[in-house]
Amino acid sequence: MFTITPNPPYDFAKTLRASHALYTMGHAQHGTFRRVIRVGAALALIELRSLGTVDQPRLEAHLLTANAPVDEQVLSTNLRRLANADSDLAPFYRYAQHDPALHAVIEPVYGMNTFQSDTFFEAVALTVIEQQITLKMAQVAERWLMAQMNDALTYEGVTYYTFPDPRKLAACTVEDLLPMKITGIRIRVILDIAKQIASGDLDLEALRNEPFEVVYPRLRSLRGIGHWTAAWSIIRALGVFPPVGSADVALRAAVNRYFHGLNGRCEPEVLERTLGVHGEYEGLISYCALTRWEFERHPHIYG
Repeated sequence: MFTITPNPPYDFAKTLRASHALYTMGHAQHGTFRRVIRVGAALALIELRSLGTVDQPRLEAHLLTANAPVDEQVLSTNLRRLANADSDLAPFYRYAQHDPALHAVIEPVYGMNTFQSDTFFEAVALTVIEQQITLKMAQVAERWLMAQMNDALTYEGVTYYTFPDPRKLAACTVEDLLPMKITGIRIRVILDIAKQIASGDLDLEALRNEPFEVVYPRLRSLRGIGHWTAAWSIIRALGVFPPVGSADVALRAAVNRYFHGLNGRCEPEVLERTLGVHGEYEGLISYCALTRWEFERHPHIYG
């Protein structure tokens, strides 16, 4: 058993709800989060639960099963990263308290954070799959891919998948992945990145130790990675919140509703004007507004 003490405020329940949109390999049950992560060469099924409060958070993590011996120190480090425990949202909430309109928007998701992806490749590949497609269709594709690659553990009769190792995907052809029912262009982007990783030409994991100013342009240099994909990949992999921009049509609808009391999507320039005044917090406000929008539109999924 491992104990994790995130920086407050940290609302595990809301973070768990938000994870439904980001990670198809995560399992939420009875207020806990389960998923398979990589610990060195081993696959490990872990479970996170909250034992604390939003303002005095404490998480308990358990290793449920693994397919090889697990280095406990590496596992502890990976668990803290997965929970995004070092994220510090307190300055943002202090800032929001001085802006009644902003506070009203973000108060329903107070303390919500985000889980980090197991690998940077997972973050990028998931986001590429979700380009210009509904989340429901994208997650069908993601589940098919994980089942085909079979990087999984079975525990108490349930099979838990994780995202495929890029070296496994590098051996695939476009035709192998057509049943995902996403465009061949996006399949080629994923395979190209996987092959660069497998050959040693690209080390995405090393980017986790680099600042945003290094990570963002490196991602944008990859074929098929535009601003939206780079931004969401960074949110998933690093647990920080760059602005995702007006290409996110759901965000435009959320901003129109919460900031302007209107239905439909606002124009891109309206979104940029509304959020841009908040400087370094623009991305985090985007994440809060968009996730609140998803919670309220799909309570049966995010309830």
